[in-house]
Amino acid sequence: MKQINSIYVILIAFTAAIGGFLLGYDGSVISGAAPFYKSVFGLEDGSFLFGFSVSGLIWGCILGNFFAGPLMNRIGRKSTLLISSILFIISSLMTAFSEAIVMFIIGRILAGIGVGFAILVAPVYIAEISPPKKRGWLVSFNQLLIVIGLSSAYFVNYFILKLVKDPLINWRWMLGVEAFPSVIYFLLVMLIPESPRWLIMKNQVEKAKAIMVNVGGQEHADHEYQNIIKSLKQNTGIGNWVQVKELFSKKMRLILIIGFGLAVFQQVSGINSVLYYAPMIFESAGSGRDAAFIQAIAIGLVFLVMTIVSMLIIDRFGRKPLLYIGVTMMAISLLITGIAFKNASYKLDKTQTEYAANEVLKLDVLKEFRKQNPNLIGYNSVDIKDGFAEISNQHRHVIRIDFSSASLKVPLSNRATFIDNLSVLAGQTFSGELDYYAAIRKAQARTGNARADLYLPFLLKESISINSILVLISILGFIAGFSLSLGPVMWAMFSEIFPNRLRGIAISIVGTVNSFTSFVVATFFPVQLRIFGSSNTFFLYAGFMFLCLIFIWKYVVETKGKSLEELELHLIR
Repeated sequence: MKQINSIYVILIAFTAAIGGFLLGYDGSVISGAAPFYKSVFGLEDGSFLFGFSVSGLIWGCILGNFFAGPLMNRIGRKSTLLISSILFIISSLMTAFSEAIVMFIIGRILAGIGVGFAILVAPVYIAEISPPKKRGWLVSFNQLLIVIGLSSAYFVNYFILKLVKDPLINWRWMLGVEAFPSVIYFLLVMLIPESPRWLIMKNQVEKAKAIMVNVGGQEHADHEYQNIIKSLKQNTGIGNWVQVKELFSKKMRLILIIGFGLAVFQQVSGINSVLYYAPMIFESAGSGRDAAFIQAIAIGLVFLVMTIVSMLIIDRFGRKPLLYIGVTMMAISLLITGIAFKNASYKLDKTQTEYAANEVLKLDVLKEFRKQNPNLIGYNSVDIKDGFAEISNQHRHVIRIDFSSASLKVPLSNRATFIDNLSVLAGQTFSGELDYYAAIRKAQARTGNARADLYLPFLLKESISINSILVLISILGFIAGFSLSLGPVMWAMFSEIFPNRLRGIAISIVGTVNSFTSFVVATFFPVQLRIFGSSNTFFLYAGFMFLCLIFIWKYVVETKGKSLEELELHLIR
């Protein structure tokens, strides 16, 4: 048999996986942009709208996942990837130039749809074109590019933060630069061939054989063709609904358990919460903003290195051993993170109280200004000076308003009342995050102030005393475990375990479950922190990972080295 044309296959796999790069960039760039566009659009920490602006990408991903299967079955894997690249181009420009939160969220949802297409179609495409003995690490290209994308986002965020000092436009650069790799992705996808398995299902046999000859020679092509035809003989032109019924039949039980189990456990690990809110987590652990961004870069580097390690050993060690090792690392790391926050203490002084009061006063002023001047777009920055509020836009035009004037219905007494209420807590030390929150709320309730939650994010990062090095190490350990196991292995197994004739529909369904779980976890993460506290949130994620280990032991089967058709015979009961 002719030697496999490795360079040809690698170039095809790399091109298809560029969508993963854009996925990773889109998912992580928001962590750097969020603190700035939050102020520009007047969003409050812990609000549902702010959470949705961050996780709107996942909501779009749910839609993309839902339609990816039927679409790639109808128009092909390559054409679906082309649509994905166009959505990436449009969404990056929409978010960068948005002047209202509605336009921003629509852009994020469109990006999510592109992500939903790319994240499901690319692994299927790569698996269908790859030789069995190289399939694991070639499919892992998708995860590698995802990791490079998120690492690039952390670097881009940090350097734009240094180069573009204006907080009104730096986040626009963070989001807008994605348009360049998106255009490159579109042009490269135009050059790759269609999946030979899809072509055979559409009776385009000669085209399919030509592609398989390019991959591994005539003997490889004949062998693969016979296997595919043998597998597809069970399929007599069934439609999508019949495919769904067969997918949920009793003989597919084990495959569905593996698929749905991996889809849910990957997300209830809290991975997207950690990635999206990494700088916020590090800031809440006492790091300054610059330090938080540098630590987020460290996350990207660990992700990259460990994903490469996973790629190198996945076809040698197998899928199941990597899952055992990585998930164990994740569970222990999450447990340590929870313990670090559990042992943290919180202490208030007057300086911290005044800082929080000023930040909330700025939010109040901006909200009132927008309410009174709906036609003045782009005035998003507020400074408080000597009894005046100075409101400016990105062109440095300043409107100066006296707090004593009737036009500004935000009295300075709000700030003074807040500071006075918290004076009773000055010098006190609290051993628990939730006790600290409760004391602040109680102090504010003395004067009927029901807005204490607005001040909490500003107070938390100023007053916490925690072993921040331990938090950093444990988060990096969690990322290392994920990028060794649930990250690449889940997508490899998704592309392997489903029969040829059901693969499009099946991966669309399990991908939708994965994205919906991701949406719920990421959207409610800020609210979770507020209600349960950081320690209990990380303990919860650790508990899910210990359950995941039991799931792997009981249900997951090894798939390394087998052809897609051999796996179909083995897994269907």
